[in-house]
Amino acid sequence: MAQPKYTRVFCPLSNVKEKEFLARPMGCRGVGFSLVRYKPGLGAAYVHRHRVQEEVFMTVKGTGTIILDGRRISMPEGTVIRVSPRVYRAIGNDSKKDDVFLIMGGIPPKKFPLGTRTLFGDGIPNRKKVPRWKKS
Repeated sequence: MAQPKYTRVFCPLSNVKEKEFLARPMGCRGVGFSLVRYKPGLGAAYVHRHRVQEEVFMTVKGTGTIILDGRRISMPEGTVIRVSPRVYRAIGNDSKKDDVFLIMGGIPPKKFPLGTRTLFGDGIPNRKKVPRWKKS
């Protein structure tokens, strides 16, 4: 059966609970993306990097925070940051209101080191580096 030429979903930001993985339900083969909501003082439980995949992070609601190789960077609404594969990263919420991020990652659809089992399967976590998120 042929893949449809387009897929449409409706995902209002108010419906994003914690993580909404959207790539698979939409039938994406070469791109992965998710919406993530963090409440004040919450965020990724550890940093991670990738072998080959770069990622793009965008704050679509609120003022988020990203940690890149130990450096804490504020991400006011509308901020977009591209991160190279080998940079350790984590996103979270240091503010007093909920934050919503759009996370995107692309992979070559052919000859990807891990085949087609997952779009984000080349992540390398470092569970020893635990970010501390604060409420402003």
